[in-house]
Parts: sequence; C-alpha cells; structure tokens
Amino acid sequence: MFTHCLPSKLVILINAVCFQLVWWAGVLAHNQLILLSILLLICHFLLSKSVRHDALVMCVCGAIGITVDSLLVWFGVFKFDNMPYWLGLLWLYFALCLDYSLALFRKFPLLLQALLGGIFGCLSYLAGAKFDAVMLPLGEVWSGLILVLIWSCLFPVLLIISSRITTVDLALEDGR
Repeated sequence: MFTHCLPSKLVILINAVCFQLVWWAGVLAHNQLILLSILLLICHFLLSKSVRHDALVMCVCGAIGITVDSLLVWFGVFKFDNMPYWLGLLWLYFALCLDYSLALFRKFPLLLQALLGGIFGCLSYLAGAKFDAVMLPLGEVWSGLILVLIWSCLFPVLLIISSRITTVDLALEDGR
C-alpha cells in the first residue's frame, strides 16, 4: 500500500547509502559485483511500503535512463569494454532514489533542478571515467558539455515523472 506521508529519515538515509554502494560497486568492479546491486534492489522492495509504486517508478524512469545511456553509446559519447550490466542496475536504483533520497529536489525551482542535475549528473560520469568504468572517446570537455546539457533536462524530467506517478497512485488509492 502506498503511504501518503514522506518516507522516514532512516529510509531516506538507507536509500542514499544503497545508491552509493551500487554506484561504487559498478564503477570499481563493473559487472563483477552485480549480485550486490541486485541484492540491494531486492532489499529495497522487501522494505518498501509501496512495492507497486516503486516498481513502476523504477521501470519507467530506469528505462528512460538506460535508453539515454544507450543512445550516448550509439552516438559515440560513451564506450565500454564489456556490456555494462552494472550501469543498468545503477539506473534502476537511481530511479528508486527519486521518491526517497532525491525527493527533496522536487521542492527546488525547475532552474535549480536543471543546474544541479547538469552539474552532478556530468560529474558522476566524469568520475566514472577516472575509474575506467566508462571511456569518453570525445574527451572530457566535449563529453562533459554533452552530459551537462542532457542531465540539465533529464533530472527535472525524471523528478516530474516520478511525481506524476505518485499523484496518479494517490488518486487511485483515494478512489478505492
């Protein structure tokens, strides 16, 4: 059942820490630690009070992120030695953060969401490149500019989508 209240501070903290674990596991070990990421995803759903809602947000927003990164590979902005399954799992967990540890960004003006999304989304990939998790054939400057532009749009859009899914869920719940 979807709760009307905000998640507790502990749930938000656990969500943020688990996302960091998934990020570091992927960036440092690539596909070698995907089992850890899968287990953290499973644990999220075992602890969730809103499994259906979280699954919907994860599937919709995760699919958008995976599609964006796939297009970046196709256009030659990213290059990977092996299929980065870890990156798909990272997107799925990032999507789960939208209603938990990243939900506070919904209160920010759209311009600030775009600015923060552009900066931190870009920095995440540049940091990943420093750890050899991703190669940037266009170089750091061009790749960084592309990522800032993409993440300036993508982050606010994902926040809006997750918020709309929440609104629809609440309306459906009220109609019961």
